[in-house]
Amino acid sequence: MRYRLPLAGSLLASCLLVVGQGNYDYGADIESLTRRRDGNDSSLIVTGRLPLTLNGTLPVRPEIREMKEHTYRWDLFILALSMFQSVSQDDPTSWYQIAGIHGVPFQPWNGVEAVPQANQSGYCPHSSVLFPTWHRPYLALFEARTPNQEMHRIVNVIAGMFPNETERRSYQQAASDFRIPYWDWSIHAPEGDEHLPKVFWDSVITQNGPKGVQQIRNPLYAYQFHPKDEEAFIWAPLNSWDETKRAPDLSVNETAPPSNNDQVNEALLSKLSEVQQRLFILFSNYKDFNTFGNKAWAASQNLSGWDSIESIHDIIHIYGGMKGHMTYVPLSSFDPLFLLHHTMTDRLVSIWQLLNPTSWMTSAPAGETSYTTLKGEMQNSKTALTPFYASNDGTFWDSDMARTTEAFGYTYADVDISYRSEEDVRNELIKKINGWYGTSSLSGIYTKQRRSNRRSAAKRLELSRVRFDGQRPNVKFDAADPESSAVVSNQRYTEWIANVAVNVEALDGNFGVHFFLGDPPFQTKDWNGASNLIGTVAIFTMNRQTGSENKISGTSPLTSAMLKMVAAGEINSLVVEVAEPFLREVLQFRVLGSDGEEVEPNNVAGLYVGITSSEVKLPMGNTELPQWGSLVERIQMWPSS
Repeated sequence: MRYRLPLAGSLLASCLLVVGQGNYDYGADIESLTRRRDGNDSSLIVTGRLPLTLNGTLPVRPEIREMKEHTYRWDLFILALSMFQSVSQDDPTSWYQIAGIHGVPFQPWNGVEAVPQANQSGYCPHSSVLFPTWHRPYLALFEARTPNQEMHRIVNVIAGMFPNETERRSYQQAASDFRIPYWDWSIHAPEGDEHLPKVFWDSVITQNGPKGVQQIRNPLYAYQFHPKDEEAFIWAPLNSWDETKRAPDLSVNETAPPSNNDQVNEALLSKLSEVQQRLFILFSNYKDFNTFGNKAWAASQNLSGWDSIESIHDIIHIYGGMKGHMTYVPLSSFDPLFLLHHTMTDRLVSIWQLLNPTSWMTSAPAGETSYTTLKGEMQNSKTALTPFYASNDGTFWDSDMARTTEAFGYTYADVDISYRSEEDVRNELIKKINGWYGTSSLSGIYTKQRRSNRRSAAKRLELSRVRFDGQRPNVKFDAADPESSAVVSNQRYTEWIANVAVNVEALDGNFGVHFFLGDPPFQTKDWNGASNLIGTVAIFTMNRQTGSENKISGTSPLTSAMLKMVAAGEINSLVVEVAEPFLREVLQFRVLGSDGEEVEPNNVAGLYVGITSSEVKLPMGNTELPQWGSLVERIQMWPSS
C-alpha cells in the first residue's frame, strides 16, 4: 500500500531516509532545512502552475545537451534529480510513487481509487484521445509548484545551500526559472556526443555541489529501488534487479546484469531515419487531433492514415529499453529516460498544435483499460485526467484545461510566441521541420537539387543480375539519391507507406512487424541490423488477455528505400504502374515476438498489413510543407487475398 506522510515528512524532508546510495553528501540535516513552514496541510496533492520569469515570460524547457552547457542549471538538475530519487518510497511525492502512477504497483495514488475490474493497469490512458494531454499534468507533477513542490522546490533549496555568496546568487538565478529538460531523439546528435546522450551512460559521475566536488551515483543512469518490490514488478528476472536497466546483459549476470547503453544507442540510431520520415509525414499530412494523438483512432475509424505520435513514441520505449524497464509499459516510468522521452513527446505535440491551432479532440472510446477507465468508455476533452488534481476543491485537470503548456507555466523554444507573432513563429517552425525531418524525404532531395541546379551523381548498387534472388541490397547506405527529375513530375511524386494494424492484445506484450526488400536474414537476431530492412512498426502494449479486440496501428514509410532502388536502376520511377509490381515481387514482412522468435502472421490476432500510395505535391519554399492527396490502398499483404 501507499501511505501519505504528514506534511512535515514531505518530499525533501524525507530525503535522508535513504542512505548509502552514493548520493551527494550535503553535510547538513536536510529535513530541518527543507521542512515546509507555511502551515498548508492540504489533504490533496495538487499539480499547479510554476511561476513566470522575472520579466513575465514563460520559462523554456531546454534540450538536455543545451542544459548541460549551462553549468548552474545542470548542477541543480543532477543534484535535484539525485535527491528526488533518494526519497523514501513510502512518500506519495517520491520518485517511486510518482513513477508508479503510470503502471505498477497498480495501487491508488492521491486517494484516487481504481474502477472495478481495472486494478491491473496504471492510470496512463494508452490508445486513447487523452494520451497527449494526460502526460502534461504528469510531467508537471515532477517539476510543478505543488504543496510538495517537487523538482522546482528542490532546486531552489539546493541553490540556497551554496556558501559562497556570488556562487549562491548564480545558482539561485538558475533555479528561478528551472524547467525539466527533454531529450531530442528525432535528430542526429551534435558532434562529440552520441544519439543516446553520454550523460545517461556512466553509473558514477563527478558532481559539484554546496560541499564541493564529489563522486555520486548518476541519477540519469538508473533509478535504484529502496527497497525493490519483487511481487509488484511482475516479471522475472526484472523484478529481482536492484535498479532500472537498459539492454541488460543477462549473459553476465541474470540477477544483476549490467546495462548496455551502447547497444541502446545503436538500436535507436538505426531507427532514426524511420522516425524522421514518420514525423515529417505526421506534421505535413495529419490535421486531425484524434488521428495525430493516439494509435487507436485511425484503425477504429478505418481511416487511410494510420500513424500517430503515440505510435512513434513507442519506438523509443522499445529500443530505449531493449528488454530493460523502458520496454515494458507498466515498468517504463521508473527509468529516468522515461521523463526526458515524454518531455520530448510533449514538445512534438506542442509543435503540431502550433501548426494546427484550431484542431481539437472529439469524443472517442478508450482503446485500453486504465486504472480509472474501462476500455470502450467514451472520453472527451472534459474527461478527468486522473489522478491529477488542479485545485484543492477536488477538481481534476481535464484536456481543455491542459490544452496549452502555458497552463503549467512552461513552453518550448520552437513554439515560444513571447517575442514574435504566432505567424512568424509558425513560418520559422516549418523551416525547422523541413530541415530536421525533410532531408531524407523526396521533398528534401528535390529542394537540395533545385537549389544546386545540378545533377546528382548516383552511385549504383552492385546487385545480382537475378534480382533479389537471395541478395540483400543495402538500401540505406550504398546508393546515392536519384536525380529528382526521375521521380518528380509537375512538382508531384508518389509516396509509398506500409500500414499495420493489430488487436491491442494480439500477443503477449511488445512485438515488431519488420519490412524487407527480399529475404530477411536467416537468424532473427540479425533482423534489426539487416541491410535490407526498410522499416519496422513497433507494437508497445501490456501483456494481458481481457478479450479486447480493439485495434491499434502504425506505419512504415517505404519511399526513402524505393528512392535507393531508383538510384540503383532497379526501377525507373515511383509511379503506381512501376512501383506496385516491384513491391508485390520483392517486399516481405516478418513478425518478431518479444522473446526474439519469429511469429507466424496467422497467430497475430487481428493483423492487417497493407501498402498505400498518395500523390504528393512538393512545396515551393521552405516555409511550406508537402501537400498530400488521398491515400489509396494498393496491396493487401495480410490477410493474404
